[in-house]
Amino acid sequence: MQQPPRLRSLLLSSMLPRLVLLVAVLSIILFALSFHFIVKQTDQLQQQSVDGLEQDINYIVSDTTRQLADLAANDIIINSLVDFEQRDNYLPMFFRSLNLTQAKSVEFALFDFAGNRVIDKNWNAVIPESLSSAWRQQTLGSSNAYSSVSKYGVLISVPVLLRGVAEGALVMYVDSLQSLLAPYPRLTNQLVTDSSGHVLFSSEPSLIAPNSSFSDFDDSGYAIKKADWQNLTLYSVKPTITAYREAAWTGIVLLAMIVGFVFIILHMVSMTGTLAERTLSTLYNDIKNRLNSDELNSDDKISLRLDSEVEAQELADIREAFDKLIWDLTEVSLSNEQFSNVLESMGDMLVVVDQDKQILLSNKRFDDFCHDQYGEKNGILKFIMQKLASSQSNELTHFSVSTGQERFVHWTKTSLSDANGNIRGDIYVGSDETEQRSLESHVKVLTHAMDEATVSIIISDIKRVGQPIIYVNSAFEELTGYSREEIIGHNCRSMQGDETSKQTVDQIRKAIAVREPIETTLLNYKKDGSAFYNRLNLTPVKINGEVTHYIGFQQDVTQQRQTEQYLQDAREKAEESARLKSSFLASMSHEIRTPIHGISGVLQLMASSELTEEQKHYLSLAKFSIQGLLHIVNDILDFSKIEAGQLQIEENPFDILESLENLQSQYAIMCQEKGLALHFHFDLQGFHVVQGDDVRFRQILSNLLGNAVKFTDSGCIEVTTSIQQNADNSLKLLCSVKDTGIGIAQDKQSTIFDVFTQEDLSTTRKFGGTGLGLSISKQLCELMGGDIKLESVKGHGSTFSFTIMLEQADEALLKPVHHSSGVKREKGKKRKVLIVEDNDINQVIVKQHLNNHTTLSAKSGLEALEALNKMKVTFDVVLMDCQMPEMDGFEATKRIRNGEAGERYLNVPIIALTANAMKGDKERCVNAGMDDYLSKPFDAIDLIDKVEHWASIERNSEESAVH
Repeated sequence: MQQPPRLRSLLLSSMLPRLVLLVAVLSIILFALSFHFIVKQTDQLQQQSVDGLEQDINYIVSDTTRQLADLAANDIIINSLVDFEQRDNYLPMFFRSLNLTQAKSVEFALFDFAGNRVIDKNWNAVIPESLSSAWRQQTLGSSNAYSSVSKYGVLISVPVLLRGVAEGALVMYVDSLQSLLAPYPRLTNQLVTDSSGHVLFSSEPSLIAPNSSFSDFDDSGYAIKKADWQNLTLYSVKPTITAYREAAWTGIVLLAMIVGFVFIILHMVSMTGTLAERTLSTLYNDIKNRLNSDELNSDDKISLRLDSEVEAQELADIREAFDKLIWDLTEVSLSNEQFSNVLESMGDMLVVVDQDKQILLSNKRFDDFCHDQYGEKNGILKFIMQKLASSQSNELTHFSVSTGQERFVHWTKTSLSDANGNIRGDIYVGSDETEQRSLESHVKVLTHAMDEATVSIIISDIKRVGQPIIYVNSAFEELTGYSREEIIGHNCRSMQGDETSKQTVDQIRKAIAVREPIETTLLNYKKDGSAFYNRLNLTPVKINGEVTHYIGFQQDVTQQRQTEQYLQDAREKAEESARLKSSFLASMSHEIRTPIHGISGVLQLMASSELTEEQKHYLSLAKFSIQGLLHIVNDILDFSKIEAGQLQIEENPFDILESLENLQSQYAIMCQEKGLALHFHFDLQGFHVVQGDDVRFRQILSNLLGNAVKFTDSGCIEVTTSIQQNADNSLKLLCSVKDTGIGIAQDKQSTIFDVFTQEDLSTTRKFGGTGLGLSISKQLCELMGGDIKLESVKGHGSTFSFTIMLEQADEALLKPVHHSSGVKREKGKKRKVLIVEDNDINQVIVKQHLNNHTTLSAKSGLEALEALNKMKVTFDVVLMDCQMPEMDGFEATKRIRNGEAGERYLNVPIIALTANAMKGDKERCVNAGMDDYLSKPFDAIDLIDKVEHWASIERNSEESAVH
């Protein structure tokens, strides 16, 4: 049987190939790293060389420029440009002492502001014109320092400033950069070339000569590093053989070290194998000798027994300890799963370390925490142990990788002891308080915001008996006068009093009972007993779906309540004032128009009688005066209605072309009488029928035409009317009235549209008028969505232009006068008419106008009802005055329509005779049941026409409308 190899042989045979491979790999790595570091060091050396060269050039230029600037600021230099007579005494000596650089050949010169050399030192420079112009323009022209490094040499110039302006220049010139840089030590071979590759400086002239071309240099075998500086290029040139030589020497040193290291390792492996072999052989022999102890002599037996007993006892102890360890491990393994479950179920992080600070145990929460941090587990634990080195607990701030936010963890350290009380390590427990900290911060912010709010805030607990207040803010204390200590734990009922609305309190209780929000205002009392109106907004607060609290927002609205009450009183007074004003205007309209109507009616009756020519002339004068008076009254009433908001703009279809032609015909006669030409121009774009207020349109244009005729003695009047269609299909009417009259002065034009305003008193005396026409026209234009403006030159006429808004209308919507379906006219038939009029004169006038018909008079609504009930004859038409004593015409009409005059008069035609002209009068007539409307003063023809029209209509029970 073949003998097995020895342990030492096995160790050597097993470790030697691995050792050879390890040494080979290590050698390659070390050599590669060495070569890399050498190349990198060479590159760094060259970079340092280039940087040093750049610093040298910068230093030479900047330092020389600074020194020149200091010299240029010297009083000797400055005075030399001013003191022409004495400068020759001291300037040459000063210049001879100048020495700013280490260069052997340096030239200095002082130039005046014209560029002429004042004095120099060794100045033999031949400078190209471009360089000479450059430094002169920069230094003498712009008062700035100038520097140039080129193949022509180094030139630096600084201005000699006098009061901030260059009076001259101090110039230093060196014929080459080589002489400036040569004295400085160099790490490597250094070159400086210009943009064309011309060598300006070479630290090794034997390698590359100055003033040669860099392109002629053979750079093979050289490592080159370059950098740009202004218009120059800086080079560091180093032979690559130098780097290879350094790498070779480094390799030899490393190889020697590796060979020595290999021999040492081999020796250690051999010794280790020998020692292990000897130990195991001794242990084997001892065990074997103990088993074969009978073969030994007595002395040897005793010695071996003692040794074997000692060795055997140690082995027995090891075996016993090992058996006990296995038994303990078995017991531990039985509860290990339960223990692991306890650790993993912990809400906190746990890690156990031994006395060497090595991790013995950690739960999953700690492992997850480490995965969410930057760094390794051991580094994180080291940070925690350092922070808790001098304390048993501390709160540490960690950064979470997953959330990008800070985590706040409270760490606690506890010593780990064994059964004998010996310290075996430490236990670290971490509790993540990030969420709690965020919640606390959020609560603090909310609490602070609520406490600093300007609105009073209270919170009550409705789950407790009495629903006590648990929180109030500072605004509540300021509002009520109660402090937090006085109100918390109590109810808000302490702020209620005798004047507090019980109904409002009940509403609040009901809302809280059904857990609904409520907003209301009630009267509360402050601590000092003063009352205030409290605007209360109660909102329920739910926790887990159950309303547990109410939050209330309170606001003192006492001043608002007082303001509302004041506005309400003011509104009621304004409405009362408007009502009184409207009533007064209606009364004035009735009282003024009634006598005017009487006069007008008498004049109409006189006109129908036989009169002499003189009487007819007097009658025409009276009629003209009545028309003038009526025009003035209408203007005053229109103005009053506009001021009272009683003037109503109608929206009815009308033929605007017909209206313009009627106005042209009306004013053509007046213009003809004064010898004026009247021209109308139309551009209606095909919109002849429009929707708007025809009466007010004609009123505006009539006012302007009337003024044009009044104030024009010769020449012509031109009226231009056009219509434009807007994007929304609405219509804009533009109308202008141009005359050649007296015109209006420029300083009067701004007030011409004011109330009761004319150009001057002489105008009023000469032409008359109230000064209301233009003001009314302007306000009518504004009510109709437009405006009016004036262009005038004194003595050359005026042009009034106005715009109003209209709508498109269908021609079929135009209502024919006195024509409707079911109408049958019977001309020449004598009708029976009831005249209800309280004024005797007006009764006489109406009767005379209707002398071809049978008439009966009544002085009030009561008399009219009595006549209709008692008279057997049936009246065909009722003429009803609106304002009468005892019962007015509106009430009488309503009663007639309600059947109080009998069924035969339910649909009798009733025509309103009214002296009112206020907004809503026509609506009142329609609502009362009247059929038509005739305003005083009226013409006899209009009265007769309306009576004959309505008397000849065959009516049914539902027909009743005002035309």
